[in-house]
Amino acid sequence: MDEHTRKRIIAFTSQSVKQYGIRAVRMDIIARHTNVSKRTIYQVFATKDNLINTCLEAYSGRMQNRFQLIAYNNPDPLACLWETCKAYIENLYKGECIFWLDIYRHYQGIYLAINQIWWDELKKSIAACQSTHRIQASLDTDIFLRSFTELLYNARLAECAPEMLHYAASLMLKGVIVPQAGNKLNQSKSIVS
Repeated sequence: MDEHTRKRIIAFTSQSVKQYGIRAVRMDIIARHTNVSKRTIYQVFATKDNLINTCLEAYSGRMQNRFQLIAYNNPDPLACLWETCKAYIENLYKGECIFWLDIYRHYQGIYLAINQIWWDELKKSIAACQSTHRIQASLDTDIFLRSFTELLYNARLAECAPEMLHYAASLMLKGVIVPQAGNKLNQSKSIVS
């Protein structure tokens, strides 16, 4: 199988999984929509789980590229953190609720892997803000991130509008920003008011 066909299979599978959930996506559907025989797909990926894991690896690579782009475009640590938070929220809306419920209930490893990708990047951004005295040094980052990500995840499952998640995220961040940085933040309008 050539690389172009392999990428098409990964792209179609990734999109289908985000739209319908892992359990609803079958190999025969993937084969039909990518014009590749089911047998060939199994020869390359061996199992549906291997194909899903390959999709997860591709996702991780895309997110790492995105994080680099966010950091490059936002040299200020606080602006970088906010842009990463917005990207996290946007990511929650790229998958349908059925996808998030499916991986949470039936594919905990995948759910945890996706969460870890974002957790690591958000933690790195918070540490950068703490080192520049923008966020309280005493903040327990793990507790904050657990509350932050769970709140946004649950709001997504409740089908709240993205604007509501942005607002909730901005309030949580404003609660841990040191006052001097908060003034600069409000002036620069980096975080939604």
